[in-house]
Amino acid sequence: MLNLIRRISRPCWIRRPVHCLTVVFAIAATSFVSEANGDDGNSSKPIALRDLNGHFPVKVADSLAQWQTRAEALRLQTKVAMASHPLPIFASTKPVIHGRREMDGYSIEKIYFESLPGLFVTGSLFRPLEKTDQATRRPVVLYAHGHWENGRFHEASPREIKQQIAMGAERFESAATNMLQAACVQLARMGCIVFQYDMLGYADSQQISFQRAHRYGLMGPNEPTTQTGWPLYSATAESYGQSVMAIQTLNTIRAIDVIGSLDDVDASRMVITGASGGGTQSFIAAAIEPRLTGAFPAVMVSTGMQGGCTCENACGLRVGTGNVEIAATIAPRPLGLTAANDWTKTMPEDGFPELKQFYGLFGKPNQVELNAFIHFPHNYNHVSRTAMYGWVNRTFGLRLEEPVLERDFTLLGRDELTVWDDEHPSPPSGIDFERELLAKWAGDIRAFIKPSTSGGETQNKKVVQVLREGWTTILNPALAIVSSLRVTSEKTPAASIHAALSTGETVGRLSMTMAGIDNDENAQRNEKSLVVLALGQPTKPLPGGRKTWRLQTLDDVFKSTSDGQILVDQPRPAASYTYGYNAPQMVRRLGVLVALFDEAVKTTDAKITVSTDAEHAFFATGLAMLRPGKIAAVSIDGTAQNLDGFFSVANSITDPDFVPHSLRYGDLPGLLRVAEESGTQVKFAE
Repeated sequence: MLNLIRRISRPCWIRRPVHCLTVVFAIAATSFVSEANGDDGNSSKPIALRDLNGHFPVKVADSLAQWQTRAEALRLQTKVAMASHPLPIFASTKPVIHGRREMDGYSIEKIYFESLPGLFVTGSLFRPLEKTDQATRRPVVLYAHGHWENGRFHEASPREIKQQIAMGAERFESAATNMLQAACVQLARMGCIVFQYDMLGYADSQQISFQRAHRYGLMGPNEPTTQTGWPLYSATAESYGQSVMAIQTLNTIRAIDVIGSLDDVDASRMVITGASGGGTQSFIAAAIEPRLTGAFPAVMVSTGMQGGCTCENACGLRVGTGNVEIAATIAPRPLGLTAANDWTKTMPEDGFPELKQFYGLFGKPNQVELNAFIHFPHNYNHVSRTAMYGWVNRTFGLRLEEPVLERDFTLLGRDELTVWDDEHPSPPSGIDFERELLAKWAGDIRAFIKPSTSGGETQNKKVVQVLREGWTTILNPALAIVSSLRVTSEKTPAASIHAALSTGETVGRLSMTMAGIDNDENAQRNEKSLVVLALGQPTKPLPGGRKTWRLQTLDDVFKSTSDGQILVDQPRPAASYTYGYNAPQMVRRLGVLVALFDEAVKTTDAKITVSTDAEHAFFATGLAMLRPGKIAAVSIDGTAQNLDGFFSVANSITDPDFVPHSLRYGDLPGLLRVAEESGTQVKFAE
């Protein structure tokens, strides 16, 4: 009922990107270029909402220390986007390995294991046949396939096979039929253990279907929420950070655990490779998982198109950054890349030189390499794979003569590769499984962040640190808004502060009163007296004799007359295509408030009290988070219980209340908890 009352009573200038207290402006879907997006940071040049097809240049840090600070923030941002902060509770069951076959120089086995409880990772395990002494352990390659039809079970058509051989892309029909299997066979023959695993919806991984994982929205509307849970792509799922890309990355992290625990594996030597969507998975996983000693993402990393599939996009992932900068966080570990006649073709002059400079900060510029084969279309063909084999050879110190060339092999098909049979039946699947999986996962999250009475002070401090890091990541994009707005002050007829777009349209305004002060001399004496910032319509009387700033207007920098957030133009209506590149409306408006606040308090050293109604509690608390030390107290109308479910009222990804990851970090009470632990007093005026 409280949520219903809040939704009905919320003032329209909070619920909508327009406001009721001043004139409504025409539509102009604009934001501002920030330094993180490749501009010089001093421009207020308006641009449209960013999307995956933009240009994502990267600025190299001036020093190693500066880059290490930035890289750590990027890793945290990526972890938040991948729902690996904190890591979920993984299943503790051991892998099932069966169906061993000995081939020419290698063996192949069927393997599956649990990731999130009830969700299984499936694949093929390739091992060298060459015997070694018991003390010798093998290096590992994780192989994440891309969007080749049927993945591990891929079979090219006869025409495609002939074309690949004719153009020099492949040498053998077996490899031209299934280049994914060819790579794993060759790596095993080189002395590596290879785990080739299925992305969601491919080959044996059918618990979440291909249509759900990779084609959402192209085949009809999303499934509804029921009593058992909610589906992927829903506002609830995104508010918990639950996405296809996150699940696939968690599967990779779980694979590192499981494969690294095998008796014949050297877990200190483990790399990952894949092309296209598998390339995305490769560099993202390596960015956040230090146990990966290197990565070879083929035909993916560039300053151009960032990843077109739902499995390559996640809310928050590329806000203020892009694939090249994320890949740079792998430094100084070895990183190998390929480029083709696709969006990666500009890498030799735009992206790779910057990567070399990032590695140069560590004194290891040769630890990153680009193999540009621009005469081939998008691929992971024999030419590109040969470059990868050389990189693996050098990374693992295998001492093989280069170039390492493939030889022919016996191709295995679906019936010989599938992990499921009568003794190993396939697990539950479908939309009901999807809902139950997400609901159980969310329950574990809520249990973790709940204040502990038994875990003691140490556990509570750990939880607060997680909440602080999560909310800092969510809120930080507001600071890019601050630097792009034009803020001006007016002294007459009444003091006011305006924040405006470069076009002159006002998006925020504060007005000032000096309660109980009747002349300029007293006003000057009270310039550094306790300041009150009033948001909304707080009912508790404000203290007299103090300077009080009142919020009059707080708009979104993406101006709109609709009742919802603006989405980018994309046929698949997934939240990640918009919020993977742009902050949500609430955070953008918070940026406007911060800009106004900075101007209001620039001449005072006083500690500020923010007095707010419940509807503005997010803005008050977010302000305290972004300007620590300036706000002594936040006074909120009502009770703490009134704020439960503040963000859960969002039932659509266009809802003005929708903030990705907000439920993952405890909803508004989680943000309040962090503010209190950071030294801001939070008071409730019942």
